[in-house]
Amino acid sequence: MDRRGTAEVVGSALVSGGLAVAGLRLFAGSIDWVLVVGLVAGVAIAAAANYRGRTGHADRVAAEAPEVTADNYEAHAERAASDGGSDRENGSNGNERETDADRVR
Repeated sequence: MDRRGTAEVVGSALVSGGLAVAGLRLFAGSIDWVLVVGLVAGVAIAAAANYRGRTGHADRVAAEAPEVTADNYEAHAERAASDGGSDRENGSNGNERETDADRVR
């Protein structure tokens, strides 16, 4: 895991631990350290799994995406009707004589 992932995991664990200590102190009057440590460990594991899932998915999407360069970007961009594309590409159903009242029915 890189530095950003480590920072996210440690940060979320510390924040959850601090909130747990503050909440227990405020509402219960005493701190159950076993509960706090368990909560911090669970949050750290969940944050690490979330970070790995997000970065792994982004890496897979980047690997599968076609390389778009200045020479071929038009082949990958959606064309609007004003750019020479068809109405069907723009979400039209091809029946331009249909009125709004017909669409409601």
